[in-house]
Order: sequence, then C-alpha cells, then structure tokens
Amino acid sequence: MKKAKKLLVIACLGGVGYLLVKLFKIDAVREKVFEVVDEDLYLSIKDKLYLLGDLIMWPIDYVRALLP
Repeated sequence: MKKAKKLLVIACLGGVGYLLVKLFKIDAVREKVFEVVDEDLYLSIKDKLYLLGDLIMWPIDYVRALLP
C-alpha cells in the first residue's frame, strides 16, 4: 500500500511539473514571468541547474564510457 501511495505521489508531481513546463512555453506566460523576475537572473539560475545536472551525471557517464 505504501509503495502504491508513493508511486501515486510521484506520478502526480510529475504531471504537475509537466503542465508547468508546457505552460511556461506559452509566450504570454513567459513574458509575465520575465517582467516579475529579471531575465538575466532566470538564465543564471537555469545555467546553474544545468551545471548541477552535469556534475551529478558525470560519474554515470564516465562508467558508461568504460563499458563495452
């Protein structure tokens, strides 16, 4: 039961995240976000998140490169 509940919560969070990404791709919404948050700040945070993802994934990529 706990496993099913955990999967349901993960699925719901994934669905909400997917909808937020789709909503953010609409130009009108993006313009309003950039009015509230400076575009340079947004791009800086986005670059740092990509860098964090690369830092987390490098050991996995390194091991994959060593495998035949």
